[in-house]
Amino acid sequence: MRSKIFASLLFALAVIMASTQIQAQTLGGFSGTVTDSNGAVLSGASVRIVSVQTGSERTAATTTSGSYSVPQLQPGIYKITVTLDGFKTKQIEAIELGVGQNRTLDIAMETGEVTVVVDVTADELAAASIEQGSNRLGANISSREVEQLPVNGRNYSQLYMNAPGATNTGTGNFGDLRFNGRANQQNQTKLDGIEATAIFDSSPGYVTVQGSQFRLQTSIENIQEFRVDSSNYPAEYGTGTGGQINVIGKSGGNSLKGSAFYYIRNDALDARNFFDRDTKSPLRMNQFGGSLGGPIIKNKLFFFGSYEGLRQRAGFNIIESTPSSTVRDFINFYDGVDPRGEAARAALNLTIAPGEVAAVAARVATLRSTGIINAFPVGTGEQFAIGTVTNAAQVFQLNRTAKLDEDAFSFRMDWKINDNFTLYGRYQRTNGTLLSPDGTSGRSILAEQKPDNFVVNFQQIYGSSMINETKFGFNRAPTDLTTVVPDIPGLNGVDLSLTSLRLTGNITSPGVNGGSATGFTEPGGLTRQSSAANGRAQPIRPTSLSFIDNLSWTKGDHSIKFGGEFRKLYVDFDQLGGITYSYSNITDFLLNRNLTAAFVGDMSLPGNFSVATDPITTIERPFDGLSQGRQFYAIAYAQDEWRIRPNIVFSYGLRYEYYSVNKEKNDRAVLFDAASGRLMPPGTDLYTSGKSNFGPRLGFTWTPEFLGGKTVIRVGGGLYYGPGQYEDLIQPIESNVFRSSRSLANGITTGTSNEVSQIGGIQTGFTPRSYDVTGYVVPERVGQYGISVQHELPGSTVLTVAYVGSQGRNLFLRSITNRILPGQTVIGPSDPLPTGVGVVNRCSDAVVNGVCTGSISAVTTIREFDVVGKRLSGTSIVTDPMGVLKPFGEIDYKTSGGRDRYDAMQIMVNRRFTAGLTLNAQYQLGKSYGNTQGSNEATTAQNPYSFEEEFGPNTFDIRHSANITALYELPVGKGRRFNLSGFADTILGGWQIGGVYNARSGSPLTVLISRPDLVGVCQQAAGCTLGSSNVAQGFVISLPSGALPAGFIAVQNTPGGNASRNTRRPDLIAGVDPYIFGSDGMRYLNPAAFAMPAPGTYGNLPRNFLKGPVFHQFDLTLQKRFRLTERANIEFRSEIYNLFNRANFANPPASLGNALNSTASSQQPGVAYSTTNAAQFGVINGTVGRTVGLGTNRQIQFAARLNF
Repeated sequence: MRSKIFASLLFALAVIMASTQIQAQTLGGFSGTVTDSNGAVLSGASVRIVSVQTGSERTAATTTSGSYSVPQLQPGIYKITVTLDGFKTKQIEAIELGVGQNRTLDIAMETGEVTVVVDVTADELAAASIEQGSNRLGANISSREVEQLPVNGRNYSQLYMNAPGATNTGTGNFGDLRFNGRANQQNQTKLDGIEATAIFDSSPGYVTVQGSQFRLQTSIENIQEFRVDSSNYPAEYGTGTGGQINVIGKSGGNSLKGSAFYYIRNDALDARNFFDRDTKSPLRMNQFGGSLGGPIIKNKLFFFGSYEGLRQRAGFNIIESTPSSTVRDFINFYDGVDPRGEAARAALNLTIAPGEVAAVAARVATLRSTGIINAFPVGTGEQFAIGTVTNAAQVFQLNRTAKLDEDAFSFRMDWKINDNFTLYGRYQRTNGTLLSPDGTSGRSILAEQKPDNFVVNFQQIYGSSMINETKFGFNRAPTDLTTVVPDIPGLNGVDLSLTSLRLTGNITSPGVNGGSATGFTEPGGLTRQSSAANGRAQPIRPTSLSFIDNLSWTKGDHSIKFGGEFRKLYVDFDQLGGITYSYSNITDFLLNRNLTAAFVGDMSLPGNFSVATDPITTIERPFDGLSQGRQFYAIAYAQDEWRIRPNIVFSYGLRYEYYSVNKEKNDRAVLFDAASGRLMPPGTDLYTSGKSNFGPRLGFTWTPEFLGGKTVIRVGGGLYYGPGQYEDLIQPIESNVFRSSRSLANGITTGTSNEVSQIGGIQTGFTPRSYDVTGYVVPERVGQYGISVQHELPGSTVLTVAYVGSQGRNLFLRSITNRILPGQTVIGPSDPLPTGVGVVNRCSDAVVNGVCTGSISAVTTIREFDVVGKRLSGTSIVTDPMGVLKPFGEIDYKTSGGRDRYDAMQIMVNRRFTAGLTLNAQYQLGKSYGNTQGSNEATTAQNPYSFEEEFGPNTFDIRHSANITALYELPVGKGRRFNLSGFADTILGGWQIGGVYNARSGSPLTVLISRPDLVGVCQQAAGCTLGSSNVAQGFVISLPSGALPAGFIAVQNTPGGNASRNTRRPDLIAGVDPYIFGSDGMRYLNPAAFAMPAPGTYGNLPRNFLKGPVFHQFDLTLQKRFRLTERANIEFRSEIYNLFNRANFANPPASLGNALNSTASSQQPGVAYSTTNAAQFGVINGTVGRTVGLGTNRQIQFAARLNF
């Protein structure tokens, strides 16, 4: 791979240097108008701009309209000199240019000798703080803010929230942040202009240390500053519809500068987390390193290097449910005779019919022989009910430690070859290892990642009006995920390293930091992989190569840019699978019945198969290692900023983006075509990639003269595109894994090998990924628009009030493909299976006038693409009128066509560093809603026949959000307003205080309910008998493992099926408050507000209808700087996160269990849930953050830093 990358870079360099001009987004520039003291424009004035850091120089002359433009400047501090015969020289000693910033400097000249120099500070210039030519909304985060604001864990993504439209739904990590109603995968991060966004989400979503696992992919020590553009950005920006984050790395200059630092944190200084019980969660964190930069040859050659290390040991009090001691007694002793087993059965409220005792005892004996109960931890405390099973579970709390080690390196060299040609190269790499606990079973996840990023940049100046920049580089993030399983005695040969045991159905959502998807301890050696499949390991090798160029040309009153990018993506990956056993409820586990075994094999070659005959049974899959995804992006743009008048700018541009269809290098993909119901041949395009992705951008800015040039009005909009959700685009390649699902009516047997051989040995239940290849079109498309008014206040402070809106189209949608056919029927004991009916009830006796005279002995479910009249015999397909061939399990359906809308009022206040104070504040009142949130955040629709029923608030619909950051140098000490010297300055001088305040209203949450695909319904007008009770017509039960009770038939509970996706919602009971917080301990949601929908209907609760707890946090930093010499100082810092120790609660578990059973006590549709059968539903059990980031308990960090 390395040799291929090197060859590609050389080839790209040759192509780029000889041909087109492509794009760069990290550079900025100065522009404006030069006038005399009466406001008349001056042409021919010379504008000279010199970098204070490196001494590099650029010049420009004003046009006949008095305007000038100096584009393509590196961020930094500049000295600007303006001269013209007959006028005094105007000189600005130090003015800062931010990343991607185009600063407007209008300069008024005074009549006099040119030898007379008038010094002006940047703060004295009119409108010095306002960009008068740009329509984009965003924020520049200066080097001072990056280095000195309190950032928990030194993760700079928390500073993204300074940008307008930024919302945070979690701890402030990269994956928690959205901009202006767009999914987080639509954010685009670039490091020195090279793509640095994760191609592939290689993190299990619940890894407890960080949602994004590693923090030092870009160390704060490397960052000079960065800019976040959140909306209405010009044509040079794109490859995503969300935030555009451009990070600029530090570089050397003419002065030797460096640093050394050490940050230390210990839980001894921290407050107890709200959910810590007897002991405080331990935390040890040390971050250390330094940097050095300076000249090799003054004004010619410079270097910069840095290192940062992180050592973190974080303890977690993980809380999950586990089988109770009563459950253990039942499994260990029940045989139909032993009184201990019978006592446990009674305590569990289990009803076992007399005729079933022997069969149940045999299945429980088999379960007992495996010793699998020993894989569950022993709980403590009060036993509680799950559904109708009393004394079913206990809470288990385990304190475990996560270990995170990272080492980050960076090196950069800048070379000024001559006055017109400069070159720099930068390489950075991080080595990271994380061993993280995964639930209470003792399983851990070992993640090893070594991301690196490289760039080479060439800049060529052509005269005073044209400049070209060429760069190329790569971004890689090789990652290995494996599970570590503890030795558990008493398992009787069961190999848990290849298996996982899951109890679902009527178990609620996760406990505190629990890894299990159900909140119940999940023993085994498998964990969630990136595509939501369980597996024991996953190597991922994502790489992107970028070839970029940009040409800027100033022609009169026009500032023109055009160029493009070619990006090549290489993603090699594997999935090492296993087998997951799932019981749909606690009753099935106790009786060891109705077990689903889902098998996932390793990556493999599809081999030879025939789409003309039978596409299923002839597939061969010899294992052969990594699959190799390949894709490329081709991007071009052109834009012009036309200064029609000194106070009117019209900007327009056009951007084109093409995202090729993702392919497997050797055509090792398995694609299911929903239209034909067949597998497609190798080489078939996995989806359709649109080629008409033209994105126009328009903007207009007006600086009214009657308002003194301190107010700018902006109107703008554009069409933006973003690549599809990568993990879904590659799922046909992932289908190269053999996946199948098998129902085992008699539950688990004596280990795993039998089930594996049954599943792997026959081609049934195969679950490939499905696309509507004629209807699934990428990319997503978003129209953005907005209007803003920006006004400069005294003290270099700017107030902005804006309306921002957007509408998304062609957004990503999820559902299932092979739905259960509509309708149900009853047939006799010897009748052939009918076609066109989804639920077939086979009567034990004759059927008279459509009514079964006996009882339903068997139920057959028929899905789309099942073959009625065929069945599998061994490895052969044979004709059988009473059989049905089920070649596929429930198949994912991916398509496009979703829509959403976003509207917001945004208010920003920004103050440059003036009189010791830097201030940034933003507030947003917004609304995001649609039938999907698109990209990686799209969820499976509850109704597989309609996406429109999903219309409602999006996951990131946070109505109110606010963020304030400030740094203030106290005006005491040498050189400050209250000047001190000597000992007084040593004690009282050099102090700085700073803070960050973050607040938001509650984030949306959706209440889900576990509903089986089929239920039993009493059909007799006189009612039906259940045990010793009589129930009325219409009474609903869960399907028993054997025959249905007399008078009951099976019907579809939710049309189409879809139970495995767990995206069904309950009915909301009118007039009942769904919130209960404060009146019932930590329960936040009221179970009595929800009920099971009637069979054949979907719940009426809209998607994301409810809101979770609000969030408020204030962080404080206090810093003291001691001067060692004129160029060296040492800083001591104390940083307090969550100063007031406010418990910021995470959204509670919001999954209601299936309250149905097969007895007369079964809860009925329309009947409200209660706290008894809702278990831990709606009970707040965790804070937003546990270790680092926002939402933790109060934490204190100390730091020492040497600067020279």
